[in-house]
Amino acid sequence: MPGHDLPGLDERLRQLPAALAVGAPAGLAERIAARGRRRRRLRRAGAAAAVAALLAGAVLTRAVLVDRPTPVLGPLLVQDATPAQLAGGRWRALPVLPAGQLEPREQAAVIWTGRQLVYWGGASHPLVRAHADGAAFNPATNRWVTLPPAPEGQQWQLEGDDGVAVDDGVAVWTGREVLVWGGMTIPDPVAAPNMATLADGVAYDPTRRTWRRLPRPPVQLRWASLNQWVLWTGRELMVGGVEQGPGGGTRAGAYDPATNRWRLLPRSPQLTGGPDHLQARTAMWAGTRLLVWNFWSRTAHTANNRDAVAAHPEAEPEGIDLWAYDPATNRWTVLPDPPDQVRQMMAGASMVWTGQEVIIASAQTAQRRTVTRAGRYDPDRAAWTPIAPPPPPPGPNPARVTLEWTGSAVVEPGNAVYDPAADRWLPLPAQPDQATPPLVAQSPARALLRIRTHADGAVQVYVLEPDRPSATP
Repeated sequence: MPGHDLPGLDERLRQLPAALAVGAPAGLAERIAARGRRRRRLRRAGAAAAVAALLAGAVLTRAVLVDRPTPVLGPLLVQDATPAQLAGGRWRALPVLPAGQLEPREQAAVIWTGRQLVYWGGASHPLVRAHADGAAFNPATNRWVTLPPAPEGQQWQLEGDDGVAVDDGVAVWTGREVLVWGGMTIPDPVAAPNMATLADGVAYDPTRRTWRRLPRPPVQLRWASLNQWVLWTGRELMVGGVEQGPGGGTRAGAYDPATNRWRLLPRSPQLTGGPDHLQARTAMWAGTRLLVWNFWSRTAHTANNRDAVAAHPEAEPEGIDLWAYDPATNRWTVLPDPPDQVRQMMAGASMVWTGQEVIIASAQTAQRRTVTRAGRYDPDRAAWTPIAPPPPPPGPNPARVTLEWTGSAVVEPGNAVYDPAADRWLPLPAQPDQATPPLVAQSPARALLRIRTHADGAVQVYVLEPDRPSATP
């Protein structure tokens, strides 16, 4: 039976210090429109119209979270697994979350607290509803237990029109609470099922089994909530605008759950060429500092296209401004411009921070032939070192590469894991039947978890158990 063949799982789950944010497979059929068009339409219509468009089928796009720090959000079961151990591992099934314990849903979050695996929130339709309830799996009892309802429900995981997952919020373990922020809530699903508002955010204390609302961010940041980058640093929740601020910069802030307060970050540097030249903006957490990649074009946006800023460049940028923010000094630094080798492969690229450097990979298709490239990048020295590229990913979108950092290895989910010692990619175990990666983009969850949601609402979670060497007698 599922969940019975799990040797050593209880102890490994207890040892995990980390959390994962994942979403159940999406099933809404009307998520097909270009992200840039969605952003422009949402901005012109305002927040209320944006929400209506979201639930009618247009996707409200947020910046993709590129990396989450390993100390707080390490991967499930395999934070110390080598590439060879991951390649030689196998998928294990947790006990099924039974049908009827929760209403059927999608876009839920899964967070590991070190003692419990929390499955919470998400949305259901045709009566569109953001759920405020959930359940937690306790490995000590091998059972799922229903959670008390939160002050608000949230749906915060959507799939992009290109088949790549899009983050529009975070669900993390802070060491004391489950923190959920950045999603949408539906105050009155009966009278106004198509009208949602930006959620305030909630936190859950599993020891007390109590929820609390988070304070609202400063007014200077609320404009960013419709189109934002968001990440967790291990101590603070950081959020900023993808779109251009004064001088083409980004306006950002941070929430500290220990003090229950928001603070504004100082103004970022200005963009090369000034406002209206920003093509895309990506934010990532790099161990002790924030890195903001600004991809710009020499051609200014037209008046009607001024806010058409993506989370990642869809075409080769003409230049890259790279900024670093250090919370210890509360200061921004302009880093050296990345070389042409980096700039030329940034269209559709994926990036992860490994603790020492940025690994970048991309795939480009020309004349029906897909070519992948990859390399290691030191942002302080602007040093680029090519590495073996990952094999083209399987599936309906083979031209898209997505990298994840597990805490010990770089993985192209469902495809291969990188072995730096041999500069090669090793194939990963075959995925469980009808199970799909969580929809969290750029997260260890996509490498190490698989979700299968049944039509009756039952949920099956699989975890990748690495191959472990036999104990020496």
